[in-house]
Amino acid sequence: AIFSTHDLPRICFNAEDDVLWRNLSWTRFWEKPIWILPIHRSLPVGHWVLCTISFHSRQLFLFDSLAEQNPWRNDIKVGF
Repeated sequence: AIFSTHDLPRICFNAEDDVLWRNLSWTRFWEKPIWILPIHRSLPVGHWVLCTISFHSRQLFLFDSLAEQNPWRNDIKVGF
């Protein structure tokens, strides 16, 4: 499943469930084994990174050409 950055602000700002469902249900994302999620990082400089989420292996794969590994530890909750 590939998520659009169009819907991410709605999620961050607590949009109603019916609004989110209307915009995302057609993707059937819950059936996909891997999600692809573009993320806009505003700090230290504005740039895009990519996260792929593998549910079967319970792993996140992050690609950020401008960051080191350590800053991401603050962004990820253990035990997702």
